[in-house]
Amino acid sequence: MESNTTPGSEISVTQSQTSAQVDAASRASVELFELCAAILLGLGATLGSIAGYQGGLWGGKSIESFGQSSTITTKSADAGTFADSKISSDGLVKMQVMQLVSRAKFTSKGDERDFLLHQVSELMLREYSNEAYEALGLPAAPRKKYDSDGTLTDLPEEVIFEASKLDFHKEYYQWMYEDKVKHAVEARELFAEGQHQGTVGDQFSLDGVYYTMSLFFAGLGLVFKSRVRWGFLGLGTVIFLGALVYMCRLEWT
Repeated sequence: MESNTTPGSEISVTQSQTSAQVDAASRASVELFELCAAILLGLGATLGSIAGYQGGLWGGKSIESFGQSSTITTKSADAGTFADSKISSDGLVKMQVMQLVSRAKFTSKGDERDFLLHQVSELMLREYSNEAYEALGLPAAPRKKYDSDGTLTDLPEEVIFEASKLDFHKEYYQWMYEDKVKHAVEARELFAEGQHQGTVGDQFSLDGVYYTMSLFFAGLGLVFKSRVRWGFLGLGTVIFLGALVYMCRLEWT
């Protein structure tokens, strides 16, 4: 029995099958590419948003630290100005004390001399700062009595004469500027912390740029229909992986 199939029809069927296989392979390739591109675009957009969020958090912390540093710097300046005024006042009081003590030394014992020494005691108890009073080694009891109820007690004559010979030692100035130095150190630490936070925020922002670049190249690959699209997708993938590694090495908040 003879077959009805002619050689021409067999060739046509073969070509049709081959064309169908090519079309199926082409569709599979397109679907695979689109799947890979969609995954990359989704991950890039998600991680890019996270990087932007982290950058915003670090930026906010940086601004807050700089603000606190500025406030404490003002406190440091105020403390320094207050210390300068106290030192100036103690210096003026010391000059008055020295003048009165000099007069008392050359005054015979009596009411006038007692009055001069009483004035010296009053100046020391009333006008000296706590730091100056302690720096000159004056007795604590009369000062505590004056601070508690305002009662003035004349200091012993020998104590007055000995204290008038002394000058304020270095620790006196350290005590005076203690608050200023403490605030200044705290302000510097906060400023350095703000700089660090700002740097980390900038690094997250830069990482967001990398994710955007990976999205750009992956999206650009969707425009092309030829094999070149895989090149763009590959480049976007490489940039994405680099951004991911960079992001994992950053400090998170």
